[in-house]
Amino acid sequence: MKHFALRIIPLTVGLILFSQCFTHAWNYAGHRIIASIAYDQLDPSTQTAMLELLKQHPRFEQDFQSRMPDVIKNASPEIQNRWIFMRAATWPDLARSFNDANREKYHHGTWHYINQPIYLDSASEQVLSRALTANVATSIKEGDDPLLFNILQALEYCVKKMKDPAVSKADKAVYLCWIMHLTGDSHQPLHSSALFSKKTFPEGDRGGNSIRIGKSNLHSQWDGLLGNSFKYSDIVGHAVGIARNPAMKQLGEKATQQMNFSAWINESHELAREKAYCPEILEAARKSEAADGKFQKLSALPPSYYQQAGTIAAKRAAQSGWRLAELIKNVQ
Repeated sequence: MKHFALRIIPLTVGLILFSQCFTHAWNYAGHRIIASIAYDQLDPSTQTAMLELLKQHPRFEQDFQSRMPDVIKNASPEIQNRWIFMRAATWPDLARSFNDANREKYHHGTWHYINQPIYLDSASEQVLSRALTANVATSIKEGDDPLLFNILQALEYCVKKMKDPAVSKADKAVYLCWIMHLTGDSHQPLHSSALFSKKTFPEGDRGGNSIRIGKSNLHSQWDGLLGNSFKYSDIVGHAVGIARNPAMKQLGEKATQQMNFSAWINESHELAREKAYCPEILEAARKSEAADGKFQKLSALPPSYYQQAGTIAAKRAAQSGWRLAELIKNVQ
């Protein structure tokens, strides 16, 4: 049997940033780092209960068991269990690639975000705020279509389903995956916000997806801030590095005092407004607005931007991990 030596990755996130590829939604590594942090905050009985529930997932064999790497299959049950738990946090992103019938059933694109507006200027706010098309509801109202929920509505919905004794274990396993994933997404600043302007972004910049930077975009760069490794030891090591950092541990524990989903999104929105949409991006948007309205790609942002963003990402991972554990305790 093989054993894993967990490599504790120092919390110097800024040094990691320039070797990364960027993908979507706190990427594979990001969601799993958050899940691993949460896993270690659960007592053994809760860990076991959540794993038993996940094994009732309607696609457990297809998306979990058959996709488990040989190195994990040959490892200890403890490692296998953590792998399953971390896999659950990324499952809603896997649903993007399902075939037509299963994609329609399990993939919910609007659930991952809310486009709370950040207006480029007062003129844009005056014109666009009166006819905002983005779904910025903070809760579910009677008659709302679940297929059109934003992240706040989706979290509310999934928690309600998890607490409903009439809901099957198979369905609860699916909702647990979504709760794990959306808790992570709610702490990514660009899943909370969109930049709006009269000419360039009248319907928003899609959470930074329309802000081209080099070969990537602003949203994808933030999604990749926690790393891009697919290796179990790297991911768990990074999670342990965050969780054992005294300042991060204190931050995570304090975060559990605020379990209101809207508060999580408001934290992210403030970070998007104050940090993610930096002066260089806003200046490029203003130039585009004054010209033909087509955003001109930026070649790069300053190294200091990525260093600060990496620190923010690590803090949000700590807050998200501790809050996810607390949420799981409340819905089991």
